[in-house]
Amino acid sequence: MKLHGVEISPNVRKVIIACIVKGIDYELNPIIPGPALKEPEFLKLNPLGQIPALEDGDLTIGDSNIILQYLEEKHPETSILPATLEGRARSRWLAEYAGSALFPCCGTMFREVFVNPNFFKQPTNQKAVDENISEKFPPVLDYLETQSPRDGFLSGDTFSVADISVISMFITASYGGYEVDASRWPKLAAYVERMLAYPAVSQCIEREQEMIRMITG
Repeated sequence: MKLHGVEISPNVRKVIIACIVKGIDYELNPIIPGPALKEPEFLKLNPLGQIPALEDGDLTIGDSNIILQYLEEKHPETSILPATLEGRARSRWLAEYAGSALFPCCGTMFREVFVNPNFFKQPTNQKAVDENISEKFPPVLDYLETQSPRDGFLSGDTFSVADISVISMFITASYGGYEVDASRWPKLAAYVERMLAYPAVSQCIEREQEMIRMITG
């Protein structure tokens, strides 16, 4: 199985964490977002020109959520979905919310504070960062605070696609220097801290450090 995409991408990271949890071996082809995604060879894998893309035998698919569903159905032994119908629905919803609402906020921090100055040698757009922190993040974090348990995981007693999706976005934000304010969102901040220490997540973060050091010099 070959996974295409750079490991510090939050959506690629989601797939990597799932593979670690499930004990799935994979080969990573580290494609950095940019012109390479528009090359005909890559567009054969994902005509949307986005990472990740997955090759497994004759199958090629894109979109991290679809890939996670595929891995769950192919390797159900260690599940990344709760056992109950309600739990599975909640987990899928929070995974979708992470991608649709949380990702833009976290991505702005990552791009403006980490990628642009370190990789592209461009100045940080401080106005965009300030607006993101003061206006865009708060309503998203307000909602996640209501969804965060005082202990355990987002969907019961199972580390699920919801946890994978949410924590992956916060890892991305952390590279941009962002942390959840525990005085304002205490349950969410505690949840993020727990998930960062979860073995599959901490293992994934450790794997990323070589690339982080390469970018920052």
